[in-house]
Amino acid sequence: MFYNRSNLFEYNECIGRGMCSIFPTISSFQEVMLIIFRTMSYYILKLEKIGENCDKIKIHVIDGISNLISTTGYSDEQLLSLIISNYNDLIKVRKMYSQMCKTKSITCKDIKLTLKLTPNMGLSDVLTLGHRFISSKNQKMSSTQKCYSELLFVAVKSVSLSLVKLLDYNLSDNEAIDNILDSLSLFNFSVFPVNKAKILISKLAESDLRLWKLREKAQRDTFGEISQTKVSFSTEPGKAILVSGSSLIDLKNILDYSKDEKIDIYTHGDLLIAHSFENFRHYKNLKGHFGTASDNCVLDFATFPGAILLTKHATQNIEFLIRGRLFTTDDIAPKGVVSIADNDFLPVIKAANAAKGFSKGRKKDSVLVGFDYNELNKKIDLIASDLNSGKIRHIFVFGMSNFSMEQSDYFNNFLKNMPKDCFVLSFSYHCDCDNLLYVNIANNFPLQLTVLDMLFAKIPVKSPKLTCFLTKCDSNTISVMVSLKQQGAKNIYLANCPPTIINPAVMASFMKLYSIKPITNAQNDLNDILK
Repeated sequence: MFYNRSNLFEYNECIGRGMCSIFPTISSFQEVMLIIFRTMSYYILKLEKIGENCDKIKIHVIDGISNLISTTGYSDEQLLSLIISNYNDLIKVRKMYSQMCKTKSITCKDIKLTLKLTPNMGLSDVLTLGHRFISSKNQKMSSTQKCYSELLFVAVKSVSLSLVKLLDYNLSDNEAIDNILDSLSLFNFSVFPVNKAKILISKLAESDLRLWKLREKAQRDTFGEISQTKVSFSTEPGKAILVSGSSLIDLKNILDYSKDEKIDIYTHGDLLIAHSFENFRHYKNLKGHFGTASDNCVLDFATFPGAILLTKHATQNIEFLIRGRLFTTDDIAPKGVVSIADNDFLPVIKAANAAKGFSKGRKKDSVLVGFDYNELNKKIDLIASDLNSGKIRHIFVFGMSNFSMEQSDYFNNFLKNMPKDCFVLSFSYHCDCDNLLYVNIANNFPLQLTVLDMLFAKIPVKSPKLTCFLTKCDSNTISVMVSLKQQGAKNIYLANCPPTIINPAVMASFMKLYSIKPITNAQNDLNDILK
């Protein structure tokens, strides 16, 4: 059974809360922040042209862009604080450019500040400006310009987040940083240049692919090799800490900090994959995994009787949860969540000891996570051989998933109706059948790419006998689809994307432009693929 499957919890967080759209407040906020960062990018590029080192400023911009993915949990005070602090940084960078031009006797090529904030402005005043900017942009831009403008911004956010996650391992990529700044600078054009945007979207997709691969290697270098591992979902009596999110670095840090405490550590969500890395298996205080769904924290957090640590870049919706025992390693903590700085986890330890902990514990089935490289390679060799010989007619790849009920029904029907001479490599949905290879990598995207590279080395991605299903729509989705298309993929199907990821109209335009098909009805899609 896949780790986040349950008959009771086959839904993702936004469906469970009945809120899958982006608030106008957040749209206006992101527009204001885009104006700030695109203007900062202009001055950063100008400063570099005259020989100034702007590495720290560039990282600041990239970190700020990556934070835009998780702003739904921020309070009004935090949103205003972010706007003001970044606006002040913009003024400083602009002033720095002016001073350097004077020092070097260079003519300044200044640009008019579109956004002008005053000290007496409140959040509502700033967001009203943001709404006006959106309205003005929509009136000036053609539908094609709007589409590529939003696609470019989504790609920028994806690469920024990938860079920030890579920075956790003290690694970076200058080419990716330059692509982000060049992309942001396009938003400064009076007429948005679609052709340049197309080129930069492709470059950003290439950057994302390279960053994911760099992170996969960093994971192995830091945590050891991966293997198939049985992970306990049982709980034991005692004090406990739940570590949620995706940052393996943060998990390691709190395990090290708490190794001499009588406190058990449980992973949650995407951190299930940690148990398959060699180095994590050495921690005696890492007891197992807790939870029902990778993208649903409301019930899991509410029923966990200990402290909860949200690792960096976690995007859970927690505004309806009781506060007081929630902590985060992110620089910006959602309202009511305690921020942990410099890996000082003492507040988390104190909260865990003060909580009741598990009184009896509960026995539950374990699951297999991870894979053995050599064994998987042999299985893929057999699949490729059977495809070449005609024994296998078609290969399907099912990506990672949030497991909505609608999507689960679709893929269950797909597997039920799929002919016996077809084969599935799945990272999510599976069945007890001979023509399916299930690889549980617990939503670890770099590891999925590793497995796909193994597959594409034997079965070219451009093969007409290969169809890819993207079943988990997130900030990486656009980059994944563009990358697959750049490699020559002919058949790509996409599950429904919530509006929190991208505007539905823009997604529809993107799918048409890149020949991406939406999933419709399992039987109809099967017939269409195999005709």
